[in-house]
Amino acid sequence: MSTSKVCLHPQSYCPKFERTYSLLGYAGLVPFALSTLLILFSVVDTGDANSSTFLRFYVPYVFITYSACILCFLAGTLWRGQFDSGHDGSKLLLVSNLLALLSWFSLLIVYFSHYLVLMAIILLGAGYVVVLVAEKISPRVPPHYFAIRFRLTFSVVAMHIALLISLLWSV
Repeated sequence: MSTSKVCLHPQSYCPKFERTYSLLGYAGLVPFALSTLLILFSVVDTGDANSSTFLRFYVPYVFITYSACILCFLAGTLWRGQFDSGHDGSKLLLVSNLLALLSWFSLLIVYFSHYLVLMAIILLGAGYVVVLVAEKISPRVPPHYFAIRFRLTFSVVAMHIALLISLLWSV
């Protein structure tokens, strides 16, 4: 096997691997974008984001549940390499677990009031920023991966803000 086709070291540059995580990362934006568009169309059509449904699902909850799942996934990626790296990764592991709990908490609170739905959106959006900062300070995250993660995080946080504004508009 040629070394140009296999990337064994996590810090090495591997174009094939980068294409895969880029494709998967951008594909992961699709549910966020579709939910956001459905909500914005609902605001334009009815003036109310709360009327946004798709296949009988309340679209803001679809957005929130997807966001919580993806945030948990990203929080779990903070575990990668912490056990074999040369630095103490306990803070990243703690952040990872706190983000998973924050995601779970966000799913629970949406059932109590409209204002807690807004809080869940804020918490989840902030969670993405925390993951990005954690990845930035992690010595195990290569620069080319971080550049893509920055663009994805910017997009996701912007859609959280759009959802938040749409729901505030509808209060």
